[in-house]
Amino acid sequence: MNEYQRQAYLDALGVEQYVPRWLLTVAPEPRACPLPEEVAPEPQVAPASDKAAPAPKSVAPTPVSEVLDGMRREPSRQRAPEKPTPEPASPAVEPAEPVTPFTLSIWRSPLPVLVLDAREPRAAFPTDRLLRNLLNALGPHDAQRVIEEILPWPLVNNPAVRLTAEDARAELHTWLEAELATGSVRYVLLMGANAARYFLPEGQSYSEALGQVQTLSRFNVSALVAPSLIELLRDPARKRSLWQALQAWLPMTP
Repeated sequence: MNEYQRQAYLDALGVEQYVPRWLLTVAPEPRACPLPEEVAPEPQVAPASDKAAPAPKSVAPTPVSEVLDGMRREPSRQRAPEKPTPEPASPAVEPAEPVTPFTLSIWRSPLPVLVLDAREPRAAFPTDRLLRNLLNALGPHDAQRVIEEILPWPLVNNPAVRLTAEDARAELHTWLEAELATGSVRYVLLMGANAARYFLPEGQSYSEALGQVQTLSRFNVSALVAPSLIELLRDPARKRSLWQALQAWLPMTP
């Protein structure tokens, strides 16, 4: 992973990070960590005059920040004259549009189905009642064991973490892998655009997959793409197509 992600994970785990402020005379030379935008190459080759004075004993220690800044600035100087043609390739990869932070409702129950629903926190709709009716249609279960959890994205609130679709996909895939590790879930119900977009194969849109059963090969589970609970309550006519699609899963037993 890149340096920003590493720092974000360590910060979320409560691991204190230490970076020396000064380059001491007997200390090894620091290395720049890879960043998301560009990979820092090896330290710049200084002229012979600079090479002869790596760490004079009589001179005050050099700040580490200056050394790392010089290592990051060097590639931008060399890249322009050396290869002007590959430059267009980087804009082609970088136009990843930013993703607005969002939240999902994660519904767990005794049934072997995990429900991910796209939330709209400001909308006052009885989504809880609709979800419980939906689970009752899937199979008999103990209603007292139906639990909702709010999953925010990004999972780590760090300004250094980029908010792109690629980052959202990577983080949510890691989360779902951990969620399915117990083996108690065989089906996933993806309700709403934000719940489905990052688990569908790349290039497939939410509207194209709506109402279809998808095989998430990476997770070895079957997933049904459906409207969110809010969308169903705003347009009750859409419930009919959802009940028809659910027939492929019924009856479902714990």
